[in-house]
Amino acid sequence: MQADSAVPASFSDFNLSPELLQGLAELNFTQPTPVQALVLQPALDGQDVAGQAPTGSGKTAAYGLAILAQVDPGAKAVQAIVLVPARELALQVREALKGLGKYIPAPGLRVAALYGGHAMRDEVQTLQQTPHIVVATPGRLLDHLEKRNIIPNQLKVLVLDEVDKLLDLKFQEEMATIISRLPRRRQTLLFSATMPDKVMALVREYLTRPRMLTAAGGINGEITGAALPASLTLRGHVLNAVEDKPAALYHLLQQPETGQTLIFANTRDKVQELAQFLRGRGVAAEVLHGKLPQPERDKALMKLRNNSAQALVATDVAARGLDVPALDTVIQYDLPHDAETFQHRAGRTARAGVAGTAHLLATPPEQARVQAWPSAQGAQWKRLVPPPMPPPTPPTRCRAPKQ
Repeated sequence: MQADSAVPASFSDFNLSPELLQGLAELNFTQPTPVQALVLQPALDGQDVAGQAPTGSGKTAAYGLAILAQVDPGAKAVQAIVLVPARELALQVREALKGLGKYIPAPGLRVAALYGGHAMRDEVQTLQQTPHIVVATPGRLLDHLEKRNIIPNQLKVLVLDEVDKLLDLKFQEEMATIISRLPRRRQTLLFSATMPDKVMALVREYLTRPRMLTAAGGINGEITGAALPASLTLRGHVLNAVEDKPAALYHLLQQPETGQTLIFANTRDKVQELAQFLRGRGVAAEVLHGKLPQPERDKALMKLRNNSAQALVATDVAARGLDVPALDTVIQYDLPHDAETFQHRAGRTARAGVAGTAHLLATPPEQARVQAWPSAQGAQWKRLVPPPMPPPTPPTRCRAPKQ
């Protein structure tokens, strides 16, 4: 089957309610992105959808509008569940849905985010108000289902978001248990940045006669390979030795076009080390990793978003679900373990059509490995000999006043 010949030029081309169109207008969403143009109509028609889309392509709004078009605000029942791999993504999806559904008529839209690390008693209190939509990580959702805090007998839509990451994080057993407890008569929307065999196996198991869509424009059977935003520039910097990476990182951060930056390292110790190194040279840097308490995570992200920090140094806990709209640059300091991680890291910038740059610092052996990855084929490689760094600034000490 060929791609649809008529791509909707605006959201008004869809049969959306005036309230949803008003929410879109307030968010300055006027023209659908490619994934929204492909996914929204089949989803509105009630079909199951398996979609491959680059990160930052607007898929949350695509499935969000399809959910919101079916929500009955007067019904006291959970009508949609969105499964996501990370707490940050749960919070962001909740806020996106609330924004899109801001003008849904009284009694209004209720959306809950459920995730590990959040106080269970607070979530139970939220669920007593019976949200229309639940956005959750698998483990926490299963806890609530087992305690019967959620009774999903009126569920209309299930969304499985970032399925490849859900599988990477070993959530397959939890997903299977959750889905076994949901009504069989439901719509299922599945999204993944890549479509390896393990994801396609879930499509076959959980979806009914799905439309197979890719944001590259193809329909039915064309979901292959890796995709990154067209507005993303990939740059590889070849260094003589690993010991040159700190100076190279500092050099890139001093460039005026670098702006707000997300830096990836492979371990928590390296994240802390790099943040201390940068702070010692006058760069406002924050950290983000899996052992950081949620309030500290939120504070670090807020500092990056409001320009209080130039750089956020993170492990791959931030590679999925992190959305910083004004993020200019990603720097992969450590070589990622695989092509999928490379893709997800790079895709944190250049979201929703905005230009962005992703850098990779690599020794020659690392360059050879990366060049074999499909998602890195467009990288522009150059040798980098970083200039000398300034010495670290000694910490300021408080002196006792003279008597």
